[in-house]
Amino acid sequence: MRWILALSICALAACRHPAYTLARQGRTQILTPPPTKPEIKGARQHPPKTSGCDVASGPFSLTWRGNTALVAAKAEEYYAPPAEQPAQPNPTVAIQETGPRMYADSLADIEKFRDGIAAKQEAGCLRVDESARLRQRMTEIFPFPPQIATYLRFGTYTQTGFVDLNAGSLLSVMSPIEGGFDISIYAASNGAESDRVRITHVSGMGKALTVPESTGYFRYLYWTGASPHNFRATILGAGERATLRQATAKFLDDPEGYCAKPEAGVFCEMIAPSVGMNAGFSVRVKGRETFSRVGGTVGEAVTDPASHSRTLPKIASVRRLYHGKLVPVKFEGNEIFGLVLMPGDEITY
Repeated sequence: MRWILALSICALAACRHPAYTLARQGRTQILTPPPTKPEIKGARQHPPKTSGCDVASGPFSLTWRGNTALVAAKAEEYYAPPAEQPAQPNPTVAIQETGPRMYADSLADIEKFRDGIAAKQEAGCLRVDESARLRQRMTEIFPFPPQIATYLRFGTYTQTGFVDLNAGSLLSVMSPIEGGFDISIYAASNGAESDRVRITHVSGMGKALTVPESTGYFRYLYWTGASPHNFRATILGAGERATLRQATAKFLDDPEGYCAKPEAGVFCEMIAPSVGMNAGFSVRVKGRETFSRVGGTVGEAVTDPASHSRTLPKIASVRRLYHGKLVPVKFEGNEIFGLVLMPGDEITY
């Protein structure tokens, strides 16, 4: 293993015109940020606890020098090599792997690192908004496969089965109505306290989901129902983070049984099987605010769901936040369609 350290001194042109670079390496894409030091100045402000705040898990580490976070990530193989194809029982039917398989250990390391930061946050080392910005800034320092950067920022939802809803999160709820579908959008925003959120209905009919107006902590959970292809979605909420964690564990052990009778102070609403729900955030496509699910790609964002054509447009530019400002993502060919989106991304074509 070798340490991936961003260059401490960037070339003059790179400093003047910072840009991400998207390129394929082996079985996956790598998104490389502009050259920068592996440190985040002012990552926290006046924490009540300043010692014992370091975190390390597998390829990731976080140490503190005052209020400056020193971060590192080791070079790591996140994806397993292609599995040997089994002998085909029917030579006229080809069974192929549909995409690169991620190592379970890699997902565990990411989640352990996120859990470590959360534990230090609860211990008083930093605030919740500071820990979220810290994870975001790490994705602006190190080259990552785009999906890995998404897991680092939002959690390994494909493994844990849930996404935390924080300020800026959106829920898209699609429910059948006479003559078509209603798509309702719900937005999470800060409540009176910085680390608590309120979920409000902002567009659409809003009949498929009713969330209490009180602030608290919420998670979007998805799970498999009666069959492997029967996915169900649930919103779980509580007044305290510890209560939400406990409720999540109980829910995943027995989704339908728990949601029918949760403990006092726990909100649990299971979405009907006929309703589709996704957690995500806002991106701009041709100047319009557009919903993107967590893990969604540029290709998804520019596909017109009302059209039966799968022809994708020619992308003119994609820009992504870097130190609070939008900078271009450089790419070649059609690689850009597979880029996993982040909040605030801007696509033009």
